[in-house]
Amino acid sequence: MIVLGLIGRPDVRLCHDAAACLVIDGKVVGALEQERISRRRHAQGEGPEDAVRALLDAHGVHPSEVEAIGYAWADAPDGALTPETDIPCGVHVSDRLTATILPTLADELGTQDIIFFDHHLCHAAQAYYLNPYPTADVLVADGWGGDGSTSLFHVDNGRFRLLERYDKCWSLGMMYGAASAYARLGWWGAGKLMGLSSYGRTSDLRFMTFDAQDASFRLDRRLRGSLATARDWDRLGSQWLETYETSVFPFTPSSANAFDYAPFAADVQVTVEELGLAITQRLRRLSGEDTLLLSGGVALNAHMNRRIALESGYARVSGTVAPNDGGTVFGAALLAEALLGKAPGPLSAEEPPPIFFGPPVSTRMIEDSLARQGVTARALDPEQLRKHTAESLSRGEVVAWFDGRNEFGPRALGARSLLASPRERSALDRLNRVKGREAWRPAALSLTADGFRSLGMEPPVSGLSDYMLCMHRVGEAEAPQAVAGVHVDRTTRGQYVPDGDSGFGALLAAVGEDSGLPAVINTSLNTKGEPMVLNPDQAVGLLTASQDIDQLIMPPYVVSRS
Repeated sequence: MIVLGLIGRPDVRLCHDAAACLVIDGKVVGALEQERISRRRHAQGEGPEDAVRALLDAHGVHPSEVEAIGYAWADAPDGALTPETDIPCGVHVSDRLTATILPTLADELGTQDIIFFDHHLCHAAQAYYLNPYPTADVLVADGWGGDGSTSLFHVDNGRFRLLERYDKCWSLGMMYGAASAYARLGWWGAGKLMGLSSYGRTSDLRFMTFDAQDASFRLDRRLRGSLATARDWDRLGSQWLETYETSVFPFTPSSANAFDYAPFAADVQVTVEELGLAITQRLRRLSGEDTLLLSGGVALNAHMNRRIALESGYARVSGTVAPNDGGTVFGAALLAEALLGKAPGPLSAEEPPPIFFGPPVSTRMIEDSLARQGVTARALDPEQLRKHTAESLSRGEVVAWFDGRNEFGPRALGARSLLASPRERSALDRLNRVKGREAWRPAALSLTADGFRSLGMEPPVSGLSDYMLCMHRVGEAEAPQAVAGVHVDRTTRGQYVPDGDSGFGALLAAVGEDSGLPAVINTSLNTKGEPMVLNPDQAVGLLTASQDIDQLIMPPYVVSRS
């Protein structure tokens, strides 16, 4: 059975993170975000059609062979069919939006019907099907997800139950996004706010609290302004901005100095951490489960995830490569497969973490790109290439690393990365210049198990550290070895990379042999405002445009600036 999972509509202004997923006979064979093709960050107001075409072409599937389409939002128009099913939150089927969502593909598709699922259910299904646990709790927390903002699920051998859902006005994602906007970091600047929070000292102010006993939310009584009560997205955001402006220093969203907002950022960060912990305690009380899966945009908060992993009482805490809205396409596709075909199961425990879902990239594609752009490159065998790259990093160079199928989601995990040695402070400055980022922004480290041990770090958390979703403390004595990759609070958002004979793990081993530390600074292969690079042409263009990038590695080729 051939199934598509989709999210994104070109006729809805607030739609974002459009993406597509292709499933064949119950197995995800590819997934791609629309922004990687359209080159518009977050693909706001776009449908996923370009991503669908790229996936079908890459895997030799004609649109007429598609047998089912799942959509990761309950957007079905009036009159949609409602089949009887044990899938929670309702399932609706309609062919009336197919031409809207996929305007040039609709007539070619093997089915006109789209199956619309609850958005938070798709988040939960993504987390369940991309993990190896037959039974688990799932916490889904984001800005806005249909008729709620936070949902608690339990899954038992593929059977999903919605335990509780909390109102839109108590949105953790909206509270945090509005705080980011208030601090002049932008509505999409949650990651920046988390980095800024480490520079501030917290007070006793908690903007929102949650009681795990009765599942009630409360706002701090000291808050003033138009307090968060709205069920409308724009209005709720305005209410939070007004609350911040009337209640917290510096009482204005117009200060030119980011550090004015550091204490405020610290209070917001601790608020979301404590909310996450309290909600997981509630979920565990309801289910008695030992495994917790995290999904939704709030699950990108690595500090919160660390505390949940350490303090929630769950024996296992895991996430996925893309807990944000784009990742719901995995859930939509696999839920459609479960509804119409053979129900898929969770991953095998022997499978590596699922990360690289993009279209295959052949050596011929790389060679054609180099010839088109008139770029001189030299080919090296794998061992020579890794040795050359490690030596370049040791010399303080910034290396663009482009290798194979791209990773899905917002994190660079070893396929589309900008790399530098963490040993010299200047490396962080150079990377921030390439990225157009503020000088105070931290960098993340990618490390092997030996790298974690060499830096005296907290051990990796399986299912979180694989995806750069967990913050780790670095040993005080060891931190100077990786000074450019350790933040002011002596933490790093570390990615655990398993040893390997090829790929990113083999590169880190070569870095360890050369420098004594198998670790690199790893940030996404893009510049400010641009999505991550998808194809070889874009990689060469980035090298050409960015003077602070010294060379581009596209195995087996080394592309130097000259």
